[in-house]
Amino acid sequence: MIKLPYANNDSGVKDNYESKKLYDYYYPDDTNQFDTWYTSPYYGKVDTLGRSVYPKESFLTTVSRFDDESQVMCLEFVANAFRKMRMHYETLYLDGYLENNSEFFKNTLQPFRAWNSPVDQYQDHQQFLYEEFFGNVLTDLAQSPLITNFHDFVKILLDYIRSTNSPFTRLGFHESPQISSFTTGLVIEIFEGEYGNDSQAFEFINDPNFELFEELCTRYGFKVDRNNPWRIIANIGSKHLRPFITELGIGTLVVNKETVTDLEQFFDTIYERLDLTDYYNEFYQYLKVFYGTFRQAFPTYKQETFGLSNCKSVFFSFKERDPATTLTEQERLALFYDFRVAENELEVSDKRRNFHLKNVLSIFKTFKNNPGAASAADALRKSLNYIQYNLGTAGYRNVPVGEINLTRLNNDGIISSQTQFDKRTGEDDGYLNNDFSST
Repeated sequence: MIKLPYANNDSGVKDNYESKKLYDYYYPDDTNQFDTWYTSPYYGKVDTLGRSVYPKESFLTTVSRFDDESQVMCLEFVANAFRKMRMHYETLYLDGYLENNSEFFKNTLQPFRAWNSPVDQYQDHQQFLYEEFFGNVLTDLAQSPLITNFHDFVKILLDYIRSTNSPFTRLGFHESPQISSFTTGLVIEIFEGEYGNDSQAFEFINDPNFELFEELCTRYGFKVDRNNPWRIIANIGSKHLRPFITELGIGTLVVNKETVTDLEQFFDTIYERLDLTDYYNEFYQYLKVFYGTFRQAFPTYKQETFGLSNCKSVFFSFKERDPATTLTEQERLALFYDFRVAENELEVSDKRRNFHLKNVLSIFKTFKNNPGAASAADALRKSLNYIQYNLGTAGYRNVPVGEINLTRLNNDGIISSQTQFDKRTGEDDGYLNNDFSST
């Protein structure tokens, strides 16, 4: 008896693994698909330099019709392409080209899910992160003298981020697998399927109407998400999607005698980059919120005290935890560096860390002391750029970005992967023997 993909979200690890192998066997990769799990996890999430981006809300529009079950949004050019594809599908359905007894394909392609706010997703993530941190770590330290102040708390939180590989900063969240592809504005689901259900996905791709559906997607500039085939993703490199993009005033380039969309202009026009200064300040505020929430729940800790008459006699007294202290900018920058290293799972030696932070301090002092109203802001921005330069952007730290048709600029000072990070800044090449700080 032929074994087919069978796992769903209630299946165990072994069943999921075996089922996924069967699914990949029966549904091989082809050019009509995006694999956002493995080969293209950053598609639509990073720009041509591998920097995290998200769509400007002014370019979003409702893709649903007024009588659809769900009212969802996506980027305007995606919505325009989908509307035309939908009308084409309905014509084919009325002309009898589709099987009308399908579980998945009815008389129209109705969008059930599309754009989701990255702001909302990050807030939900931070709430969930705190609850996990509270349950796994803080509950046991409720009365412990290991946390007497803000500094103690931050050290324990940093250790937790490092051990769990959980993103904490908004930058880290946008670079992680935890942020949904729906935040790109490029994704639409036309069926309310179950995420990660191999059995249901296999039934979908074997529906008699699937082949025609896939052909329509290609004709209008979409690709099918191979792991969730009811999810379609706008292919910004498609010549079929290009007319809908150029309607927004996005230009084209000629590369190797072929006309292509100007991706740099595309991302500059339609997407926002995560501003380092804004999210650096947000990072510090979240640290204070986490500590303040813990301190409100457990305002005191237990302190052991020895009796005066008999040193062997021990009793306990309760002391209040200190309120959150105001850190200097240099202390905040050092914390930001440490959290960025931890959430990116980079191995940084003490020697390298000290070298980086020495230069961060030097940059900050140099620009802060320059005359001009914007000197303090410039000092912070350039210090954060130095940290970003040395840790690299998401796309360049991860190999799969090479598979999403984004330009790689090797001379732009952006570092890619831990191995390349070691090669560029490792102790063996004398990099750390240079001192670029001010004397």
